[in-house]
Amino acid sequence: MLKRKFIIIGLFVLSLVGITSCTAVTDWLSPKPESQIVLDEYWKSATDVQSVLASCYRGLTQDDNIYSMIVWGELRSDNMTIGSGFASDRSDMQKILIGSITSENKYCSWGSFYTVINYCNTLLYYAPIVMQRDYNFTQSDLNRVKAEALTIRALCYFYLVRSFKEVPWIKEASIDNTQKYLLSKETEANLINHIIADLDTARLYAQTDFGRTDYNKGRITLNTVNALLADVYLWNQDYDKCVQACDFVLADKKLKLVQPPVSAYYSVFYTGNSTESIFELQFKENVQVNNPVAKLYGSSANILGEIGFPATLAYDPKLKVRGGTTYSCPFAYPISSTITESPNDIRSIDSYKLYGGQYFIFKYAGMLPDETLAGRDIWRTNTANWIIYRLSDVMLMKAEALVQLGGNSNLKNALLLVNQTYLRSNTGQDSLNITNYGTQTAMEDLVLRERQREFLFEGKRWYDLVRMARRDNSTDNLNMYVNNKSSGNSATLGALVLDAMYMPIATSELQANPNLKQNPFYKESSSITK
Repeated sequence: MLKRKFIIIGLFVLSLVGITSCTAVTDWLSPKPESQIVLDEYWKSATDVQSVLASCYRGLTQDDNIYSMIVWGELRSDNMTIGSGFASDRSDMQKILIGSITSENKYCSWGSFYTVINYCNTLLYYAPIVMQRDYNFTQSDLNRVKAEALTIRALCYFYLVRSFKEVPWIKEASIDNTQKYLLSKETEANLINHIIADLDTARLYAQTDFGRTDYNKGRITLNTVNALLADVYLWNQDYDKCVQACDFVLADKKLKLVQPPVSAYYSVFYTGNSTESIFELQFKENVQVNNPVAKLYGSSANILGEIGFPATLAYDPKLKVRGGTTYSCPFAYPISSTITESPNDIRSIDSYKLYGGQYFIFKYAGMLPDETLAGRDIWRTNTANWIIYRLSDVMLMKAEALVQLGGNSNLKNALLLVNQTYLRSNTGQDSLNITNYGTQTAMEDLVLRERQREFLFEGKRWYDLVRMARRDNSTDNLNMYVNNKSSGNSATLGALVLDAMYMPIATSELQANPNLKQNPFYKESSSITK
């Protein structure tokens, strides 16, 4: 049998030496000069394992993956439109924004996510072998590494499932010529089961505390595993298990919502790794810049980012006017003729700004918003972390699950959770009262609005709307929300049918793999306008 000497080209070999040292988390994201690994000859020590584990994290931060997280999870929603600084080479984004998606669109590519999946698969294959070669690499070390790799792989697959619905499940590393590369898609149900199985294993071994804030926020912890599990269960409409997974996270008293009067957004989005952060991708100027956020959302060098906030959804707290109809804006939302939800919500100040007649993104782009409305905003001069999960997300996932379970007790408990995030951003306001949300539908709408206010531009809104449509078994409500951002466009910007909520498989993938079948809505034509 030939000795295997297969080479992974372009795999970043990253230094992760000294897990408990005083080196900052971004230091172990710095690449070493080496860029090729001869597989059988490389895996000799614990240091080798930690280096490739770091490459799994680093893979998530690559531009293609961050762009995809934004495009798949946010761009198609009602939260985004073309901004003042929209670049001429963004035609693929523009097509998505006007409701025209084809398999030639570059954001139909899933290759960068499968690259990270292969890093994880390679690590899971070789790490056990290192135990036989380096006695300093113990079973406990292996278990922790396994938990991190399984969770990163599960996160990648969950993005793919929510965006494409059905994709190939690859769990073997690309290490020899016996691997089957041309795999068919698996059903969504099977993929979800695989993801849950990986996370259940990770749950057994994940670290609860690395002993350092930057590692606790920048690496996979037990809280990350449970937050992802809650998200998967919510997507799968397994609401009891979603609540249970959320409760595991909410039991951690070290996690706390950042409270005013110090700007919550300064701590959460500018400084990063805040007390409410659960897992965020780490960036640093001299290691890797978060280019997608800087270009799409803006920065001190590019105040007007390429993506804007639809005026039809905006509420201007200075002028006390809405940009659109009464019920299109989630801020200053009228519940009755005498009751208004979020009348002075600081998230409307922290998230977007009006300039030259257009609203642009301030969240992630700014450093410190002026919550006195005096107009002295300070802009970000460093690069932004990208937050995957934070405490408010878990609170509102649990609230959504409780609403779907129904019953007076569950609805009241859901409102208690909503009030925690609501009152943080509506200081001086009365709590939301259950008497104003007397039905399950009213509470469901409230949770959806609160999630929109809380997670503007964080890559979650489209997936929130798709979950709603899946429950409704209809895209009518999804289209109602997304079409709110339209100003006279007769095209449906959301999705004509349920299958249209997902992205088509890229033409290049179909050509490379004859076992792949195009997603149902896109079978008839390669240029369908939704």
